[in-house]
Amino acid sequence: MRVAMTVWGDRVSPVLDCARSLLVVEMAGSKVVDKAIEFVEAGYLPGMMRIIRKHGVQVLICGAVSQELANIIETCDVELIPFLAGDAETILETFARGQSISAFAMPGCRCAGGCRRRNDWSALKTSGNRSR
Repeated sequence: MRVAMTVWGDRVSPVLDCARSLLVVEMAGSKVVDKAIEFVEAGYLPGMMRIIRKHGVQVLICGAVSQELANIIETCDVELIPFLAGDAETILETFARGQSISAFAMPGCRCAGGCRRRNDWSALKTSGNRSR
């Protein structure tokens, strides 16, 4: 599975809409087996979507995101897990192990990223529940 995360240094970038870098990882089972950083012009959606398509990203983990951008990403068949904060490596390792990532919800976000999702958030708690 290919997963991308917007990053700023070693943390999840606080806002997807202005993110300048994507950490793209390949997961096999419960391990991260490959990773690369891709840079994009902040706020330039076509550039970000080009990177996502180039790498065949299936899941995008990020901080805050505008409703408009979230809708665009989801229509491109990319599962969006928004409103997370914290150390990027820790979140990826937790996600890869199939453990709940709700502890990484942004401050003030009680729903751990499920606030704006059309789908049931419980399906996102473990990577083993994905249909992809």
